[in-house]
Amino acid sequence: MRATRLKHGVAFTPSLDIARWIIKIFGIAAGSDTGHKPMATSTNDVTIADIARAAGVSVSTVSRILNNKPDVAEETRQRVRAVIEELGFTPHAQAQRLAAGRSRAIALLFPDAQRSLMREEFILGAAKAASDASYTFYLMTSDLSRPQLTALCRSALTDGIILMEIHLRDWRVSYLKRMGFPFVMIGRCANNNGISFIDMDFEHGVAQAVEYLAGLGHRKIALLALSSEAYKRGYGPAVRSRDSYVKTCRKLGLASIVVSSADIAAEVAAATHKLLDHHPGLTAMISMHGDVTIAAYRVLEERGLRIPEDISVIAFITSRTAELFTPPLTAIDFPAYEFGYQAGRMLIAQLQGSGAVEHLLPSPQLVLRRSVAALPMARQNGSA
Repeated sequence: MRATRLKHGVAFTPSLDIARWIIKIFGIAAGSDTGHKPMATSTNDVTIADIARAAGVSVSTVSRILNNKPDVAEETRQRVRAVIEELGFTPHAQAQRLAAGRSRAIALLFPDAQRSLMREEFILGAAKAASDASYTFYLMTSDLSRPQLTALCRSALTDGIILMEIHLRDWRVSYLKRMGFPFVMIGRCANNNGISFIDMDFEHGVAQAVEYLAGLGHRKIALLALSSEAYKRGYGPAVRSRDSYVKTCRKLGLASIVVSSADIAAEVAAATHKLLDHHPGLTAMISMHGDVTIAAYRVLEERGLRIPEDISVIAFITSRTAELFTPPLTAIDFPAYEFGYQAGRMLIAQLQGSGAVEHLLPSPQLVLRRSVAALPMARQNGSA
């Protein structure tokens, strides 16, 4: 396994064999904690042990000179520096940062980060925040176990973590709080005291979508929800969106029509077929599946349903992606890039001692395009 290092000091790691993989790169013994200083390496094959042997001093003396410590005799300092120049030794910047007890790196933990435009925008936003602050950025896509998360926190490879895919009761959150390790969340728990987060106001967004469709005369409005498993596990977006939909339908005197699906094109397509088979006369749907909503679009087209003449569609999705649909998709705008950027900014501010706890819950914006239309009066009467 190897990292792909991009511009601006950004490194993506496909999973976290972190204690063996990246630690090996920086010369740290696997399983070590931040109390063990790494041996500085150079950008060529010369190590500080080579410098120490050639200069007749200890490794610790060379390390103190490299880190500009004052407690070294000037004669020794000059001799060591002469050897450094002779051997062409260039200290590895990352190793020096680790030796100083900080990595100037942040990590985004994004379990199950399947390829999608929305997910990529979260990642790019966080990476840009790191770049702007001259921090290295790591992406880790494994669903970390407790030992793996512990290894990450103790590895000295990252100063702080951005957590994603947050559950209402999330063991990672309580664990990191107990450890005192810096982190922020994209998402929120049931109890967010003392934790910075940015999240979509799913409750308000879903209610806004249902009320807008109802105001256009729609009475049979379905929710293409996130998976039942995600709901049962207490995954925040799944719980908040579904509960808000049911509550809003009840308030408006509408029947709740919910079909759940994993965030995978084939399953979203199957769920759409199920909706149409079991609920004839359906006139509108709200999708929680972002750009995977394209699978629902395809099913509607296959079955001869026109958007929006026969059925209206709203989705939670980024504006950039919504414009790519045909017709362009009316959406609760999900500014994923901005969410990623703000999470990175909050974390770095926290690491630099200048960040108060922030709870960012932007008001969702319903952006009207061409996938929604008012229901003709004749159909309203026929479906009442």
